[in-house]
Amino acid sequence: MMLALQRRIDRHLTPTKHSRATNDDCSKSEQHFIADLIAAAQLIRLSWPDSARLAPSSAVADLISRHVAAWTALRGDRSPGRRVRDAWAAPQDPAECGALLLAADTLLGDRGQEDGPALRERIQPLATAAFTRNEANTGAAFRRMNVSPDLSRALAQRSLGFNRAGGHHHAKQHVSSCQCHFGIEHVPALLPEAWIGAHFGDLSSLWDPKDVWKPRHLRRVASLRLVEMAGGGTWPQRAAILGIPWITAQRSLTVLKRSLLPGGLWPLLDTAVESVAQGLDADALHVDFATRRRTLSTWQIPVEDLVPLTVGLVRFANVESPLTRAPVTALVWA
Repeated sequence: MMLALQRRIDRHLTPTKHSRATNDDCSKSEQHFIADLIAAAQLIRLSWPDSARLAPSSAVADLISRHVAAWTALRGDRSPGRRVRDAWAAPQDPAECGALLLAADTLLGDRGQEDGPALRERIQPLATAAFTRNEANTGAAFRRMNVSPDLSRALAQRSLGFNRAGGHHHAKQHVSSCQCHFGIEHVPALLPEAWIGAHFGDLSSLWDPKDVWKPRHLRRVASLRLVEMAGGGTWPQRAAILGIPWITAQRSLTVLKRSLLPGGLWPLLDTAVESVAQGLDADALHVDFATRRRTLSTWQIPVEDLVPLTVGLVRFANVESPLTRAPVTALVWA
């Protein structure tokens, strides 16, 4: 098994024109073969012994255990606050290195033949163990790796459907959380009420019909989820793309958490958002809401249009006044 993996590694280190894949998904995984293998090997080591089940034999597991024991002792002997030199380096012993890479290859699996959720199900328990037991910047180190989109999605820590909003803004966080045919430009800042009525009936029916605020918070959070699905990133980054103030987005998330989490109703939101996403994927034509937002961000109602609207309204004698144009512009925008 080690020799077979070595031959595959050799082929990727010396690619030929004949060996290059033509399929986009296959090509991306092939391009990142070495980087993915390195990242998976680090995850095996950082999460050991939770990752022991991925060793294809007891002999392989023994080799990894021997390496991890020596590696852990090296890290434990360091002075407080000092980093261990070459802490992320490969094992010096060839057999230990081969064993670690073999388990990493098992973890990655045949990504050309399986779906993304299967990879995420294997990765997430190990990622949780690795990030919990090690330094606080361990997760950031993985985010800086130039791995394939599939592995990046599998590694992302998520909370209530969103990538966790940490202080790191590495580009790999912008990998979309699923394969969507619609783009972030096709998502409005507030989901249209018609979409809410068509997809969120099971959820909105649980609220008081007189409550006008929860549906509005729902429309905003659903849009944030759709943009995250299409473009990745954390919810503050998604809010900025939609032109939603950070504090406004946070408020909407807080309101829905208080309303849905105690009764275990958050899955209803996820199901409804996925239904909207499927509808957008099936649509042949999409509205470019991003162009609308850019166009209207600096737009004001022209004076020549405002004049006939205010004929006979004595309080609007000075229609060119900003105090007049601003609220009328906002009403037209709305």
